[in-house]
Amino acid sequence: MRIRTFFCELKRAMNFRIILGVMGVIFCICFDSWNDLLGAFRGNVGNVHYFFWNSAYGGVCREYFLPVFSAIPFAVSFCKEYNENVFPFIVSREGKTGYCIMKYVANALCGGVVVACGTLILFILLAARMPIANMTSLDMASEVRLHFWLSMHDPFLYGVVEVVNGFLTGLLWSSIALSVSAYIPNTFVVIMSPYLMSFVLVHTFRLTGIDSAYWFTKWLTGYSVIGSSVKTMGLSVVVILTILGILGVLFTKKVRRRIENDLHQ
Repeated sequence: MRIRTFFCELKRAMNFRIILGVMGVIFCICFDSWNDLLGAFRGNVGNVHYFFWNSAYGGVCREYFLPVFSAIPFAVSFCKEYNENVFPFIVSREGKTGYCIMKYVANALCGGVVVACGTLILFILLAARMPIANMTSLDMASEVRLHFWLSMHDPFLYGVVEVVNGFLTGLLWSSIALSVSAYIPNTFVVIMSPYLMSFVLVHTFRLTGIDSAYWFTKWLTGYSVIGSSVKTMGLSVVVILTILGILGVLFTKKVRRRIENDLHQ
C-alpha cells in the first residue's frame, strides 16, 4: 500500500510545472552566453563545452536562478497541504514518518529530473549544431583542463557527467526548498529559498576565502575539478547524499512536530 501511495505521490510531483522548470534550466545555462548562442546559431561555430563552462565560471542565472526552477514543480506541495489542512487525512493513512519520507523523496527526485532533463536537452541541441569542444577551449583557466580533456576526448562521458551533476543539483535545491517549507509554510518563501541559500553560500565561501576547489556547488557545475571529472562527481554524490540525509531528518522532525501540535489543538 505504501509503495502504491509513493508512486501516486511521485505522479503528483511529475506535473505540468516540470515543463516550466526544464525550460527555466535551459534558459539559465544559455542566458549567460546569450550573444554567443545567437552567434552560433547564425553560423558562427562555437562549442558545447564553452556554454556550460561559461555559465559555471560567472553565470548569475545558473548560480542563483536555476535552483529556483528545480523547486517549482513540487517543493510547495507541503505548504499547500498544510495551509489547506488536508495533510492530516494523508497522515492518517500512511503515518507521520511515512508521509514525510514519501513527500521528501518524491520532491527530491522531481527536482533532480528537472535539472537533469534541462541539461540533457540543451546538451543535445547544442551538440547537434556545434562540436563538443575545440582547440580554442585551451585558452580557458588551467584548473579546468582535466574537464576540457574529458570534453575533447570522451564527449559521451562528458555529457553523462554534466547530466549527473544536473541531477545532483536538482536533488539538493529542491530538498532545501521543501525543508524550508516545514519551518515557513509560505509558498513565496519556499520558492525563493534556493535563491537565497545559493546567495548566502556563494558569499560565505568568498568572505571566508575558501579555495573554489572545495566549493561543492562549483563541483556541480564543473567549475572546479579534483583529480578528474569522474572522481569529482563521485565526491559530489557523497556530499549531496549526506546533506540530503540531514535535511530529511530535519524535515521529518519538524513536520511530525507540526502534526502533533495540530492534533492537540
